[in-house]
Amino acid sequence: MLHLLRNVVEEVNSTRDLQTSLRTVVGRIREGMDVQVCSVFLWDPHVNRYVLMATDGLSPDAIGKVTLTQNQGLVALVGKREEPLNLSDATQHPNFFPVAGLGEEPYKGMLGVPIIHHRKLLGVLTIQKTDAGRFGDAEEAVMVTISAQLAGVLAHAEATGALSGLNLLGGEQQDVRFNGVAGAQGVAIGQAHVLLPPADLDAVPVRRTDDIEAEVKLFHDALASVRSDLRATSDRLKNELRPEELALFNVYVGILEDAALGDAVIERVRKGEWAQSALAEVMRGYIDHFDSMDDAYLRERASDMRDLGRRVLSYLQESVPETVLPENAILVGEEISPTVFGEMADGKIAGIVCTQGSANSHVAILARALDIPTVMGVQELPWQALQGEELVVDGYRGHLYYRLSQEKRRYFENIVEEEAEREAGLEALKDVPSETQDGVNISLLVNTGLQTDVIRSQDRGADGVGLFRTEVPFMLRERFPSEEEQALIYRAQLQAFSPLPVTMRTLDVGGDKSLAYFPIVEDNPFLGWRGLRVMLDHPELFMVQIRAMLRASVNLNNLKIMLPMVTSVSEVEESLALIHRAVMELNEEGVNAQVPHIGVMVEVPSAVYLVREFASQVDFISVGSNDLTQYLLAVDRNNPRVAGIYDAMHPAVLKALKMVVDAGNEANVPVSLCGELAGDPLGAVTLVGLGYRQLSMSSSNLLRVKAVLRQIDSGWAQTVASGLLHLDNPRVVRSTLRLALRKAGVPMADLGMLPS
Repeated sequence: MLHLLRNVVEEVNSTRDLQTSLRTVVGRIREGMDVQVCSVFLWDPHVNRYVLMATDGLSPDAIGKVTLTQNQGLVALVGKREEPLNLSDATQHPNFFPVAGLGEEPYKGMLGVPIIHHRKLLGVLTIQKTDAGRFGDAEEAVMVTISAQLAGVLAHAEATGALSGLNLLGGEQQDVRFNGVAGAQGVAIGQAHVLLPPADLDAVPVRRTDDIEAEVKLFHDALASVRSDLRATSDRLKNELRPEELALFNVYVGILEDAALGDAVIERVRKGEWAQSALAEVMRGYIDHFDSMDDAYLRERASDMRDLGRRVLSYLQESVPETVLPENAILVGEEISPTVFGEMADGKIAGIVCTQGSANSHVAILARALDIPTVMGVQELPWQALQGEELVVDGYRGHLYYRLSQEKRRYFENIVEEEAEREAGLEALKDVPSETQDGVNISLLVNTGLQTDVIRSQDRGADGVGLFRTEVPFMLRERFPSEEEQALIYRAQLQAFSPLPVTMRTLDVGGDKSLAYFPIVEDNPFLGWRGLRVMLDHPELFMVQIRAMLRASVNLNNLKIMLPMVTSVSEVEESLALIHRAVMELNEEGVNAQVPHIGVMVEVPSAVYLVREFASQVDFISVGSNDLTQYLLAVDRNNPRVAGIYDAMHPAVLKALKMVVDAGNEANVPVSLCGELAGDPLGAVTLVGLGYRQLSMSSSNLLRVKAVLRQIDSGWAQTVASGLLHLDNPRVVRSTLRLALRKAGVPMADLGMLPS
């Protein structure tokens, strides 16, 4: 059984054609499990029926023709229950439905398992035998495991077929929709610009070429370059390696000189395929071949082939001129680095689509700051094939649309126009105070990191900076910036907002934020070395940054320093000692540095219970709602598989937020909140009701939040928030809050709901 399972999984995952995969599955299972029949029925939502897509044992003429409704037969029963059905005699079951010409009459024993992908039923996998009797537990376990593997293949095939306008069963499709997670609100219509990862054999898109001879030459040149690199490396290391180790380089060169490899790639190029995908397909074949071998030594050669393939591919990619970024570009990729925003042409990025990440990934946070509609976690998207295609990004619902009908396109064009009109109307609020109807002032601050954030923030009348992400300038460089370089960056930020306060968070790396020149590789990075832990372990980095901040603040005195990821009182004490030491050093050097206001971020559960202790040592408290939500709910905020669980309006999070603000008020220490919850109009209303009077958010959300807060009464908000604390479901929390706001006369459009 284990041997069968391994073979089926390997063959299914290596096959790139759906029909071949299905034929492989039913044939392998029938032979390996010694049964008479194996079949796959797929659910077609376009006609609401199950369709026989592959069988080994039943009539081959029935493939693609036999269909069942969602209430018809044992297949439908498996799908409805979404659990295995193991019968000793299927013909005696009340749901048995004989289909003329299918050839099921001789078979008694039957086992059916559902094929489910991310809660979506895709079909049913069945086996049958002539003898009466249930299948064993081991057989059932293998079938469930194979169906889980098959689910991923089917989901990918469904998405790939959608790009060509065909569903799994060959029917025409328009208004193809891929589901993800809403990352930044808004709608964008534009042309896809695919960001391919460098030298990734699995990410190379299949493309056609009109200049076959040029592609052949590029391939030969790439091979020659890699052979030359390998020989040069061998010569350089010949005095340091043993002969048998040096021989490996000759083996690599020999593989690249082998006519079989070159001929296989050239053959594909001659058929009109560009060299990159021809190479990738051939190398993947070699890799899969070695991976499937029983001998451990030979399996290891798969990594050698992958390494060689990547070396050749990197030269092929270098030879291709960079694609010019189109107007209204929709950036599409697996993961898009925040540094992309500093490299791309300003104003050309209309939308962003990532196959990984979630609404609180740093790319999504920066996209919200720049007001770029974004969809994250579109897992089954065949993104490599989208270059140049027209897409629509629906950042309200988290959908990506392709092959739009005229009617659907007009619908989204109207939304874009409505958004522009609403934004223009918000401009009038820039200079009016941010206060509730009963006169309570709510300080609205902005989160910054990029230079464009400064301009946008000033245009929206921010009350200062609640969070300056100092890691962004670090991420845009290839080394640690010097004290002088940092001082210039911080001075520009402080001057831009003077005399308004600017809260600078000390370097916060680790988790999902990495520096190429300071890699942190851990099995569980979010519970590992990150935030203040890194800085305290590297006081030389911490002191340089603190000194730069203090120097930048001279004669401006609007600096506030914030310590991230604080988990204990001792960390605060150690940080304060270093900051005071930096002040003394600068004063001794003749720099008139002063101790600024210092605060801590409440981002982990332990900090929630230590607010009173922190309050005796620092000048302010700031809640980081993004990480606090992640740690309270034990949900990786970058994982799209659990994106539906991550919700800052979860009752546990609201109760923790209430504890923090109450403890801060009792200690007479100001408490603010910086995070995506503050920039959500629903969240802002809730926070005001809980007692928060300082909210920091992306500049793009500031006027939207102000528009809503000016329409409510703080006492009313307190009453509503008190009621929310007694609810037990975040969805109910949101719907209750929306209903209360609707009754209060606040328009849904002001709340960031999708325009009509």
